[in-house]
Formats: sequence, structure tokens, C-alpha cells
Amino acid sequence: MTPELLREALREVLYGPSVTFGFSAGLFSDPETGLLRTAHAFTFPQAQQAAGPGRPAAAQVVMHLRQYLEHAAAQLSDPHALRPDEPDAWDAQRLTEAGWRAELVALARAGQSLYDALFGALDGEALRVAHGAVLHAAYHTGALRFHLRNLQAEPAG
Repeated sequence: MTPELLREALREVLYGPSVTFGFSAGLFSDPETGLLRTAHAFTFPQAQQAAGPGRPAAAQVVMHLRQYLEHAAAQLSDPHALRPDEPDAWDAQRLTEAGWRAELVALARAGQSLYDALFGALDGEALRVAHGAVLHAAYHTGALRFHLRNLQAEPAG
């Protein structure tokens, strides 16, 4: 996959497909179903709710994706980049509402960092890292959309 196609795919993952060409859906998603819009649709209490027994909460997935995208962007900018020393993404127990909002902003920045890194010179290994990051984000975006729809369908009470 070329860097141009990777950038196009990442744009769709982050923002949903562009419908400027008259299509009602993108490569793998419907309009307005990108990662950022989906993540922002979770209220803080919903973001803390596990998708099911033994499954992560949306907040955990968002933290994981933010760290993953940041690391992929760093690797593309510097192949010897070290993974940042951060708390485990899957342990979001101490996350506050302000922390959730900060994670949403950081997720957008991480996506932009990866997008920007796709303009650099990419060898075969860098293309593999970039491709993996885009696919990984698409996978988790689908899971987050599924979880959000289940939460929205639950009767209040």
C-alpha cells in the first residue's frame, strides 16, 4: 500500500469516509462513523462501562489506541524510537472525566501525528508499521462503534 493510500485510509478511520464523490459509504465505514466522532459520542459514564464480561471499556480502548498511534508515528519518524513510559492503557480505573476529555484530545493529536509521519520517506518496514497501525485503529473503531450502539440501545433505568 502506498503512503497516499495509507493517508486516505487513515483519514477514513479517523473521520469517516469522504462523501464528496457521491458514494454513501467509504471503504469500510459509513459517513460520520470515524474513530474520533465515535469516541466523542461516549459520555464519561459510558466510556467507563465494559463492553461485556471480561471485555475492556471504551476508555481503555481509546487509551490503548492513542498510545499505539503515538508509538507508530514515533517509529516512522525515528525507527529507533522507544515506547513511551506510560501507565498501562488497559488500566483506566483512575481516569477522571477531565482525564477522559484529555484522552480524546490526545487521540486526535496521535492520529494527526501518524498522518503527518506518512509524508516522510517510508521504506518497506515503515510501510508495514504504518499499515498495521491503520488496520489496528480500524479494527478498534469498529469495536467501539458496536459497543456504543449497544449502549445507546439499552433502555434507560
